[in-house]
Amino acid sequence: MVSNNPGGLGIVEVYSINSSVKVLKVDNPISTEPGCLLRGIDRKNEMKRISTSLLLGICVAIGASAPSGRAADNLGSAKLPVTTLSQAAARYFETGMVHYENHRWNFALRDWNEAIRLDPNFAQAYVWICFTTTDPAEEARDRAKAESLIKQVSPGEQLLIRWMAGVHENRYLEGIMAMNDLLAMFPQDKRLNFMAGYWLFRWQDEYEVAKRLTLRALAVDPNYATCDNQLAYLYSRSGDIDKALEYAAKYIELLPNEPNPHDSYGEMLRFAGRYGEALEQYRIALKMDPTFYISQKELGETYSLMGEEEQARQEYEKAIQEAPSDGVKAEYLQKLALTYVREKRYAEADAAYGDAAAQAHAMKQWIWEARAHRTMAMYEPDGSAARKNLDQAEVLLAQASRSVTQLELNEEKAHILRVRVERALAAGDRATAERLISRLEALASPGSSINTQRIYHGAAGTVLFAQKSYPEAISQLAEDSANPLSMKLLIRAYGRVGASDQAAILSKKLLKWKVPSVEEALASDSFAPASAVAVKN
Repeated sequence: MVSNNPGGLGIVEVYSINSSVKVLKVDNPISTEPGCLLRGIDRKNEMKRISTSLLLGICVAIGASAPSGRAADNLGSAKLPVTTLSQAAARYFETGMVHYENHRWNFALRDWNEAIRLDPNFAQAYVWICFTTTDPAEEARDRAKAESLIKQVSPGEQLLIRWMAGVHENRYLEGIMAMNDLLAMFPQDKRLNFMAGYWLFRWQDEYEVAKRLTLRALAVDPNYATCDNQLAYLYSRSGDIDKALEYAAKYIELLPNEPNPHDSYGEMLRFAGRYGEALEQYRIALKMDPTFYISQKELGETYSLMGEEEQARQEYEKAIQEAPSDGVKAEYLQKLALTYVREKRYAEADAAYGDAAAQAHAMKQWIWEARAHRTMAMYEPDGSAARKNLDQAEVLLAQASRSVTQLELNEEKAHILRVRVERALAAGDRATAERLISRLEALASPGSSINTQRIYHGAAGTVLFAQKSYPEAISQLAEDSANPLSMKLLIRAYGRVGASDQAAILSKKLLKWKVPSVEEALASDSFAPASAVAVKN
């Protein structure tokens, strides 16, 4: 309740957070789902809820035309302006955006780098490179350059930079406010709405909000093909595979000569369990463009899900060779290593992850190096060996603290803490698990990333499950709904409280989950890992 008097303090309902809202304090992690209940646990693990609605508007998109001078406002425009003195740079910038929409990220980076060569003060090109690159040094350098140029660009572009810099530097609330203001400033910018949905889908797992924004972009341009691609993925995540296939087929129809539509259609077929047809689509994409490394990687992922791990490794090897950057190569090396985990060949898995870590170190891919050790700790049968890997991962993160974004650093720290919680519970040491939860709760403080908060929810739910506090565990685990390990434990919690219908629905969803990851592999019924699901009660 809040006083009716102006200036009164209390709990209020908020529709959106933007620059017109002065936030004094946020006691709970922020969710992007309008109408949701924000959840948190105090240090006594008691549940508390604040009824708060948030709409995260976001712009990561730009119009095609560029103004002739610097710092153009152009607030009456339907599109976010592009501030550059070079028309040639503007053209390279736009081709880069189209490449980005077509998932040709390496070509996008190439064109944006050409744009800043032609105009060294092209702030928007710098911030897009920062958003897309997998090179930590390039990310930090171009983010700093974009911020240094912020006063030379239009108000909308300033908001774009504040958003992207804010989330990378772990100033999440500031980034959210900038996103909302930007979307309100250019509500009819189709690319803005698409990219808002894209970010919410790909990095925040906020499917319903992403769907609404994507549909709004399609309302502006019904033939905006990249939106059909995005809707295919969004419907697949909600379990509507028929609808996903329908949108993916339309994507091919609109862009028949691009490889990514076939790649996406193949992935929808894979989600449907139609592996042979999926493999055929990936091969069509590669026939169109043999360097389309994404489809080469998808061949590996599909064979791995089929249980044909040796063939998967052969395909991954080709994808590693085709990788356009060190960051992508570091990622694919660990995908190859995961095939040994699926086969429970842990010695070979250790060797593969060790090699992946060494190569990540040589390539200065610090987060991937730490992640290799954290992943080894997740499947390692021996608790002592697992702790050594977690210790090593934390040492590596400490060494890299000035070389990677605060966002990536904090999220990987949170992952490590969650694995430590799971390991402690597997060893029957609930006291240690509860102490670790306090550390994780502090890391997931208000203003931290949504992903960090979800990692905390998953870990908190795991502890509550171990305490046999099943209703509270359900509330927490439900907040980590895109993690198969949390999904599996949530199914068990539903069973404990007699919610058989919910358990059956989620079991069906988990059975059809075809998004490869170490969590997905360990949540498989063929595994009983010491980490994550092995909670003694």
